[in-house]
Amino acid sequence: MTKITDLKGYAYPTPMGVAAVVGDMPWHFGTEHLGILYRSDPDVIASYLPDPLEPGQDPDIVFVEFGRWFSLWDNQLDMGSINPERTWYQETVIWVGSSFKGQQGKTCIQTFVDNDFSIARGMYMGFNKKFGKTYKTDPRPFNPQMKPLGIGTKMKGWTCAHGERLMEGSVDITEKIKYEDLPYPILAPLFNIRYFPTVVKDAPPSVCELVKMNSCDFRNGEDVWKGKADLKFIPSELEEFTRLEIREVLDGFYYENGCTIPDGEILHDWRPELIEYYKNKK
Repeated sequence: MTKITDLKGYAYPTPMGVAAVVGDMPWHFGTEHLGILYRSDPDVIASYLPDPLEPGQDPDIVFVEFGRWFSLWDNQLDMGSINPERTWYQETVIWVGSSFKGQQGKTCIQTFVDNDFSIARGMYMGFNKKFGKTYKTDPRPFNPQMKPLGIGTKMKGWTCAHGERLMEGSVDITEKIKYEDLPYPILAPLFNIRYFPTVVKDAPPSVCELVKMNSCDFRNGEDVWKGKADLKFIPSELEEFTRLEIREVLDGFYYENGCTIPDGEILHDWRPELIEYYKNKK
């Protein structure tokens, strides 16, 4: 008789562990980002951050990133030469600043990605991921009619999902900055909410945790660019991130970085509170 401990793989476990949609940690990332910082309603931002998670040091700031991610997991490090489609995806992320017991971080409000393993892995990490398409300017220096990335370059990103165009942003690069000068919350740690509902009717979720994802082996490109930005949200019957209204667009940035995520840690478990809530509700 097969025991659950006989199965292999991170998720989902199978007899051989080969067909898992997500491979074993550590996970390794290399990324490129076109990001736009803007001011929004701090009360709406706070509504996404359940206690003990609190707004960050700049409670009215939202950061939108149009990006391309390249990833590997530890048990299939040669995947790039086997099935390269399993190693990269495009993504749009909406971040807000957050804090936990005084430590500054950032929390994902919504993410749109175009690959199954990214959706699954994101949910395990506490990202609110959905299928969607991200497109952004990708300068090619060997194209004679494309300007090299630098001052004067105009870049654009846009996102669509479920047949709708959802948002678009643009950055006109005006200066080069240092990587460490990227503003909060861009480089802040990840404070995410892992939530998995139960199959039992009128019962608390099986998992409801505030987690911090750990990272190491950081690296970044030296070409970090800043510029004038514009951002527009398009109304949708299927989305609610537009509640984070755009009150003032600040700056735009282009940068590349990478790291390894070896594991995470549970900062808070809401399950005891929810168990009591559902008990009293009955």
